[in-house]
Amino acid sequence: MAAGTAFPRTLRVGVFVYKDFEPIDVWGFAEAFTISRFLGKGYLSPPPHPFEVVLISKDGNKVKSMNGPWVAPDWDFARARAPTETLDLLMIPGGSTGPLLEGSDADVAALLDWVHAMDAKVQIMASVCTGAAVLAKAGLLDGKPAATNHQAFEWVASFGPKVKWDNVLRWVDAGKYVTSAGVSAGTDMGFYLVSRLAGLAVAETAVITAEYDWHRDPKTPIVYPQQAKVTAGDG
Repeated sequence: MAAGTAFPRTLRVGVFVYKDFEPIDVWGFAEAFTISRFLGKGYLSPPPHPFEVVLISKDGNKVKSMNGPWVAPDWDFARARAPTETLDLLMIPGGSTGPLLEGSDADVAALLDWVHAMDAKVQIMASVCTGAAVLAKAGLLDGKPAATNHQAFEWVASFGPKVKWDNVLRWVDAGKYVTSAGVSAGTDMGFYLVSRLAGLAVAETAVITAEYDWHRDPKTPIVYPQQAKVTAGDG
């Protein structure tokens, strides 16, 4: 690309992290954005890049993922909602989502207040897996199609009786609200959102760099061979 080319503005992607979030919901989704480069730039090229990803927790303190590592968030809730900070997309991952929505009334109200503040600020609200329950509880998905984790489908759907839940697609684009099914589907949705925000060529180049098998069509479910059930032992 010619020297002195003016690239588009770097878009900022926020990811909410909380106790016992599912690691791949966060890292698979985030990787789609962090590995993306403007056309004409390579993996080792210095910024600017199409996207910047920031992790956000309620108080900004480190958070432990489910069966995985701790993370040190970049922002707390207050900074994320500050008018001086730009945020273009917010994603809420799945994991142990129950405590977020079934805790004390005050904690649930504080979370939903923040989610509404973020909804007024960003271009896109997204979720992976059971993170859709948070968007549904906030009423943001009412009357709109949405996807969530297939194994937790009934539980998540109970938070949004007015939502047009989809139990087949790997992700659903309802305009401002983009939701995915369980776990690895969030990575596929991540690359889709890269294509929507930065162009398909940027997304396809990122997929090649990541050596990722991108499932581009959300209408094609991934079916694994049936396996025998394994019951837990007494030990």
